[in-house]
Amino acid sequence: MEQPPEQPSQPQPRPWGGQPWTRPQGPPQQPPPPRQWGEPPRPPEPWGYRPPPAKPPRPPGAPPPWYRHPVGIVLIGVAVVIVLALIVPAFSPGEGSDPAPTVTTGAFGGPGSTAAPSATTAGGQPPTVADQLRQAAQNELGAAGEITTVTAPAGGPVTVTWTITRAGTQGLTENNARFGVMRIMRAIQESQLAAGGRAPRVRLLGRYQLPGAATPTTVVRLRFEPSTVERADFDERDYLEAFELADAAVIHPAFRG
Repeated sequence: MEQPPEQPSQPQPRPWGGQPWTRPQGPPQQPPPPRQWGEPPRPPEPWGYRPPPAKPPRPPGAPPPWYRHPVGIVLIGVAVVIVLALIVPAFSPGEGSDPAPTVTTGAFGGPGSTAAPSATTAGGQPPTVADQLRQAAQNELGAAGEITTVTAPAGGPVTVTWTITRAGTQGLTENNARFGVMRIMRAIQESQLAAGGRAPRVRLLGRYQLPGAATPTTVVRLRFEPSTVERADFDERDYLEAFELADAAVIHPAFRG
């Protein structure tokens, strides 16, 4: 009996994209070791998980990484030292750093100190009224001038002579003179001379070395009556009115601006 001739196999249609349906074949994986008795079950791997390929062992005789090489270790140490040298001084001030400057009030200098005068003089004698007044006036005057002499006789007027500090311009020097008047008069007003009874008559003599002069000259002469010493408000913020507060005033033309 004759067999029918074999029909040629029809080619299977390829999927979309033209590639045959094949599953990528990876390297053979070792089966996981059997779970020991009492060992908790291993969590199932997520769908599509592929373990990372095993890192090939370093061939014998291969050089170490650069950071393990002696030269690399030295370079890392040098970089760390440079970074520390740049960062540490920025956060730790030096021992010899300059102190913070004190705040001043322009050409007038800093505010007067409130320290009490010394209880005794250089010779061990108790300070006189003139000594106490001179110390109080100098503390109030500050850098605007320097007290030269103070006289305070028992029944006579109080006379204060001071040297006006030269400033950068003539206008600022004139302001130093007015500012000094207000501070000296405030010291006298707050002193024991005014607190113990009737205020004294006060004379102020401001001296200044004019351009071309060999010695200082008296450029400000002021007289304050007792009533003015008691009632006037010698507020340094109104220093432009210092000469007008006096009962009598003789001002050098260079200081009338």
